[in-house]
Formats: sequence, C-alpha cells, structure tokens
Amino acid sequence: MAVEPRPLQRDDLLRAATSAGFSSMTERRLEDFRHDGLIPRPVRVSNDGRRPVWIYPPGSDHQLVRLLRWREHTQDKDVLRVVLWIEGFPLSLDAVRASAATVMDGLSHELERLHQTEASRHDLDLAGDQEAVVGAVAATMAAKRGKNALPRPIRVPADVRATAIAHLLQIFLLGAQPDVTEDQAESIEKVLGVSPGRRQRVEGAEPWLTGPASALVGAADFVSLPRMTEAFADATDTEWEEARSSAAALFLQLPVSIRAAVAMTGKENLAGLGGHAVLDSEPLMAVFLIAFVLGARRADWAGNVEGLTESLARWPALVDEMKQVLDMPQHELDRNLAGHGPEMQIRTRRIIQALLDSELDPGPRPVR
Repeated sequence: MAVEPRPLQRDDLLRAATSAGFSSMTERRLEDFRHDGLIPRPVRVSNDGRRPVWIYPPGSDHQLVRLLRWREHTQDKDVLRVVLWIEGFPLSLDAVRASAATVMDGLSHELERLHQTEASRHDLDLAGDQEAVVGAVAATMAAKRGKNALPRPIRVPADVRATAIAHLLQIFLLGAQPDVTEDQAESIEKVLGVSPGRRQRVEGAEPWLTGPASALVGAADFVSLPRMTEAFADATDTEWEEARSSAAALFLQLPVSIRAAVAMTGKENLAGLGGHAVLDSEPLMAVFLIAFVLGARRADWAGNVEGLTESLARWPALVDEMKQVLDMPQHELDRNLAGHGPEMQIRTRRIIQALLDSELDPGPRPVR
C-alpha cells in the first residue's frame, strides 16, 4: 500500500536546505522566495492551539534545494523562474512567459549598448556603418583573453577567428543572413568547436554534422535573438507546454549524455559536442533552448526535435542503473572487471569517477 507523504511545513524546507549544504538558508529568505513566486505559498490547514498550521505542496523541499543550487550560478529571478519551470516545478506559465520576455529584452538592450560603445570608440555611425560596428565588436571579442574570453576549442588564425565571430553576431544576434562562403562557414564551425562532428563517430554512429557548412546561415530564420523574441511573444500557451519537455531534454539530459561519452572515451570534445557538455551549467541557456524549440517546431524541424527528445529520454534511467555500481563492494567490482579487457576496465573506472564527481547528474554541480 502506498504511503502518503508527510505534509511539509516551513521547518521541513529549512532542514532540506541545510542537509543539501545551504546552512545559511533562513526563514526570511524563504519568505523572499515565496514573494518572488520561486517557491509555492503554503496553505493554512488547521491550528495548533492558537498557532496556525501552514502546509507546503509536496515537492516544495526539492524545489527549494534546486532553486538554491541554481542561485549559485545566477541570482536573476527571471532566469531562475524559467529554469525551475523547465525542470517541471509548478510555476505559473504567465509568469514564466513574462520572465523569458524580460530576459530577451535585457539581452537586446545589452547588445545595443555594446554596439553603441564600440561605435563611439571607433567613431562609427551605428545606423550607417552597422557592418563595421559588428566587425569592431567581433575583433574585440576575438582578442579578449582571461576569465571572460570566448572559448577557443580549435585553433584558427586571429583574423579568421574575428571574421567568424562577426558572422556569428550577424546571424544569431542580429538575425541577418550574411553572404558566407563555404570556407568561411567551415571556419565558423571550427570557432564553435563543432567541426570534429564531420569526421568523428560516437559509438559507431555516422557523423552527426553533415551537409554544407554554409547552411548555418539559415538558422537566423528561427534562432536569432530577434526571432527568438518573436517566438516568445507569438507562441500559444499550448506551444509553450509542448516545448517544455524538449527544452528540458536538451538543457538537462543532452549534457549528461555528452559527459558520459567524454568519461568513456577520455576525449573532451568528442565529435565536436564538448561545448554542449556544459549547457546545464549556464541557467541562461534554458531561456535560449525554449526559444530554439519553439522556433524549430515552426520551421518544420519538429520531427528532428522530437526524435532527439525521445533519444535523450532514456538517460535518467540509464544513469540510475550506472549508479548501482557505486553500491557494489570493491572486491566484487574488481572480480567483475577482471573478466574484461583493459579498455573496458579503463572506461568503467572513468564512468565510476564521473558518477562520484556528480558529472552525470543533470543541472549544475555543487560549487566547491
């Protein structure tokens, strides 16, 4: 017979936070989270003498822990609201839509400010010399080093890198379709780090990156900042709900599957997928991926998105099966591995280490 979960009260949530390592969690902060709509409000169900008894919905303790984990990566309430909704927690869709729109508007204003700053620095007219302004922004981004620099997964000459970044800004931020040669498009793939996807295989599968590289330009039709902003505004509530599971799969399960492949092979950018291994470490990606799914469905990519979603759906159960190894006595594990070759033993030990390091858990890893 199923056992009804014990009703959750305020102290249960605070204990859950403390047990997860958030000892600074307080009643006042919990109240702030409720006010912001990031944690459900409790319902008064009875009295204990003169003291009212307030009960939280089941799962509120888990929602609080996930919220606190995401807040280690961002304190933007709008981004957090979208992330929690993607994870399946009960947030108002109206509030989520408003938050996603606010995030996109903020990015648009930040992009405009960046262009204005660069135009002033180079004495350019923002309206009349937009291509030159974008080129100047790209050159600055390409040359930047240090903590906030763009990743450099594959080495390319500095001028080629700057040109590729300029094209990426035109495509994905401005929604333009620049005239890009096939050689230039291949350079864009190298800057993005995905070019190995044209030759490397994952578990014997065919390379995932096929067709002309210049086809990337067409992505401006549905994944550029202007198109994503439009998708958020135009999509119906039904489309949002339908996009939720696919966005969750791309945001939470795709990185896990890639980290598992990295653990098994020891290759950090296997088949050019390495950049996707950290999607769930950046909460802002949740907003982009909802927009991507909404746009892809309208661009007749629904079948592709649904196919990928289905293939990723097995990963939670697969990881749970892997975790059973952690409960196995060491002598039993050694005995089982002894019957396999050196390569299988190495792969298994890599997977075990990834499990111990929480690399195969979806979402952000705890900050250490």
